[in-house]
Amino acid sequence: MSVDPVLIVPAALGALALVALLVWRLPRRWRVRRRLRSLSRQLDSFDPDKRGRAAAAVVELRLTRCTANVLTHSLTREEDRRLRFAIALAVVRNSERSRRRRVRQLRKWSVEELAEHGHPVHQGLEWKRSQIAWRAPAPQS
Repeated sequence: MSVDPVLIVPAALGALALVALLVWRLPRRWRVRRRLRSLSRQLDSFDPDKRGRAAAAVVELRLTRCTANVLTHSLTREEDRRLRFAIALAVVRNSERSRRRRVRQLRKWSVEELAEHGHPVHQGLEWKRSQIAWRAPAPQS
């Protein structure tokens, strides 16, 4: 039984595409995990400025289940109200839709924290809506 070369070429191209995808994505995932581990250690620092920078960097990595777990774990031990406010502000500013329970809990906590400080949370959300609804100006003739 001979195999038709017409079938071999798509199978080889599919396998090559799969290998290329793995080579492209796995090192990025490893870098993100390594960075998250490093930032998690910095969140345990005694210096509040270092903890604040690390928390902002964690939020910049995107709010995922892993980053939300790291932030929630560090917030259970955090006593500095300024730092809690800064983390809440970063979460509200950089939050995207997520169906993950931990991310939703973190977002809810951040809104409550900002409301406790008297911060107008709704203005930030209105700003986000205006950025999404932005339209390019009409071309001039």
